[in-house]
Amino acid sequence: MSAMKTAQQAIDLILHQGLRETKARHSNVLKLEKTIPGKQNKHGAIAMYRSKAQMAKSWGTIYTSKEAVYDNYATSTHWTPNVFNYLTYTDAAKHYVKGAKEQNLSQINTLVVDVDYRDAEERQVKFAEVWDTAMLDVQFLPTLILVTQKGYHIYYVFDEPVFVRRHTNGKLPAVRAAKAIAKSLKQYYAQKLPAVDVTCNSFGIFRVPRPDNIEYFEPKMTVDFQALMTWSINFANDQRVAKSNQTKRPVKMRGVRRQIDQPWFQALINQTDIDQNVGYGRHNTIFTLALACYSSNVSQAQCFDILDEFNSNLNHPLATQHVQKVINDAYSGQFHAASREYVNALLETWVPDADRRVYLQRSQTTWYKYAKPRTERVNSHVNEWQADLMAYFNQRTSQDNNWFTRTSLRHISKELNICLGSLTKALKELIDQGLVYREKGHGRQATMFATRSSLLQHAMALKQGQRLNYWLMVARFLGPTEQLLALRRFSLTSAPETTKVEQLRLVDTG
Repeated sequence: MSAMKTAQQAIDLILHQGLRETKARHSNVLKLEKTIPGKQNKHGAIAMYRSKAQMAKSWGTIYTSKEAVYDNYATSTHWTPNVFNYLTYTDAAKHYVKGAKEQNLSQINTLVVDVDYRDAEERQVKFAEVWDTAMLDVQFLPTLILVTQKGYHIYYVFDEPVFVRRHTNGKLPAVRAAKAIAKSLKQYYAQKLPAVDVTCNSFGIFRVPRPDNIEYFEPKMTVDFQALMTWSINFANDQRVAKSNQTKRPVKMRGVRRQIDQPWFQALINQTDIDQNVGYGRHNTIFTLALACYSSNVSQAQCFDILDEFNSNLNHPLATQHVQKVINDAYSGQFHAASREYVNALLETWVPDADRRVYLQRSQTTWYKYAKPRTERVNSHVNEWQADLMAYFNQRTSQDNNWFTRTSLRHISKELNICLGSLTKALKELIDQGLVYREKGHGRQATMFATRSSLLQHAMALKQGQRLNYWLMVARFLGPTEQLLALRRFSLTSAPETTKVEQLRLVDTG
């Protein structure tokens, strides 16, 4: 199939029957059936944008038929893959689109995860990690992965559209359920990949499939909404249990105030001469103030209002989008509150000496000490060695253009500068988790290593009829483990109904 046909197939699969097949006027398709009088077929609308800059300004075009989408997708970069009841323009020239809000959704076709890296080079190196994460612990496979400028958009397309109906109480239960699933997806990804945008709109604007950006597409791997919702509920429950089992945060003494009520917070937020020329400059100041807001249970929207005003008062303010990004990082859940070390450094830099000691002495709060960056530590953690190993194996298999690579533990130890004891421990845990597979070599023959990602990637690249022989060959080398059988079932799944059964079977439904 040509790249153009593949892109159109992906678009058709995502949209389902949410748009008319042909244009209402000036259609190039011969209409064999006329509209039946009195027959009301509900059709929606989507928007497409020709560049990221135009998308940011809501400068787009509204489409209500698949024919029109097919005529224009190749010159567009972004679109709304979920269908709305209607969309309108805000200007007479019909440039600016409005109406793409969740309250106006007609049907939910897909959920998309946005992964962004520093640059295209890192994006390319990290694809194996993205692919491994996208399998959701071998419970679901994505339908489509698109390459963006610095990352990927991972599509989970539903086998049937989820129609949005408003209850008599005004609520939208389908939207609420889909948002909960999207939240679980982004949280799951964020635990595996630090580059996930957890704040992106789940029903917003994403890259449109085109011949030049499809990294992976398997039309038979659509997702059952009910099965994914079950996975989401189980994931959320596991997160709550894990959170309750973690070491509890220090209990604050009765009467201790919030961080935003502390003198140091007021001292910093009233400064106007903080600039970019000092190590502890505008970025660190806004991040520390945002963490104080987060720990004080201030909503993210209210935090933005506070710090946007603070930034506007600076002699040399940051761009608004940078302020928003810093606040998003502070509210990501990876941090508890502002660190005394940073607060002290900021006070020392920007607050007069006579006042600094008073601010700190009067501040009654619980301080948090953050772990040093890996580059500043002598020892590394086991999970860091595991990340190094996964990256090493994925890079080697990619270079070898095969599902496995051959090497020795001593060679890995030397390459990654890991002692054999730590290497063996980290490798054993990866094997136990089903992330790495090993077949020990005999004599001078090097050991064979494969990752879950490399195995499934190569399986999905083969034609359907070749996959069974591939897995039989893999089993001869690595043995018929339960994890390998799960991967095999996924890659051999053909009919959508079979996919649904397999997904439900793999999810713990209690």
